[in-house]
Amino acid sequence: MENKGGREFIWIASVVVVLAIFLGSIAYALRLGYSVASEVSVMPLEKAAGLFQPGVKDLGDGRYQVDIIAFLWGFRPARVELNNPREIILRIYSNDVIHGFQIVGTNVNVMVIPGYIATVIWRPPQNINGTLLVICNEYCGIGHSGMYMEIVIKR
Repeated sequence: MENKGGREFIWIASVVVVLAIFLGSIAYALRLGYSVASEVSVMPLEKAAGLFQPGVKDLGDGRYQVDIIAFLWGFRPARVELNNPREIILRIYSNDVIHGFQIVGTNVNVMVIPGYIATVIWRPPQNINGTLLVICNEYCGIGHSGMYMEIVIKR
């Protein structure tokens, strides 16, 4: 007769250990201040033209707010230059179809839904210097493949 209770205990203990590691890593990340870096707010399409203007606002101390409009098949502004940014608040709006906003090679990736302002707070690493490509990663029609913009970081 074989002792099955021993094997069952090993499996239960293994699951408990993995679960404890998982929950511990989440608690550790929250303690360090990690959180969701994006939020969405509503802006009705009829009000957007007068209230949401694309461009860059220097908030001081290395902080910038970049307001971007995604449209068929581009971004406005198409190029943004930032000097030694510490924190970038990206606010992206679409008034036509669903678009994506992804800064290639980073963890910035957000879906832009018409009528909503998607806000992402990004703290670019100090080793990033030069031109970053931003692409739309949600298929938005025949001109989708040409929908991109550039963010230039000067250090």
